[in-house]
Amino acid sequence: MHHSAAVPSSDGDRRAAVAPTRALPRIRTARLVLTPVRSDDLAELFALHSDPRAFADDSTPPLQRPAQMRHVLLQWARAWVRDGRGYFTVRAREDVGVTAEDPLPTGLLGVVGLTLLPTEEGAPLSAYWRLQPAVTGRGVAFEAMRAVLADPRCGALGHEVIAVTAARNLPSRALAARLGFRPAPARREVPGGRPSDVLLVRPAS
Repeated sequence: MHHSAAVPSSDGDRRAAVAPTRALPRIRTARLVLTPVRSDDLAELFALHSDPRAFADDSTPPLQRPAQMRHVLLQWARAWVRDGRGYFTVRAREDVGVTAEDPLPTGLLGVVGLTLLPTEEGAPLSAYWRLQPAVTGRGVAFEAMRAVLADPRCGALGHEVIAVTAARNLPSRALAARLGFRPAPARREVPGGRPSDVLLVRPAS
């Protein structure tokens, strides 16, 4: 899901400090470990969010400067402190890589998560995912987001979740459909106001 990450930084080249937080959830799946984003992830996050291939079907451009990623990372860290939920880095589990028939690469595979998104209709949970181009088509985003949506600590159970993506981003829309998202009614406003975007909704369950 490609939205809300590529926003300009207003802090120039100043380093944004990530505030310390209480114990945060870590999620493990069959192949992956999901860990709340932290300041140490900056370099890998910038590499992902500055890669044009990761934005090929997006309605927002990739980042251009590390300072932009520092600004975004600070907002992500604040969401964890403020709301107790947010974005996770996605990496392969080290204990299964050596035995897997088709092992995933080491390092950052992507970012997934849920945050509160203030809108005129309230503050629904908004889903986000962005994946390294090298691992697209291998079920990583689906495995990671399915785990986030199912984990009670992330807040999706019993609540509506929305997702915003470019109308032309067919892979992202197909993934959203597999996760239970459906097109929102035409009368419902698309957050962000970009005419090229569509709003998808996963009803409360």
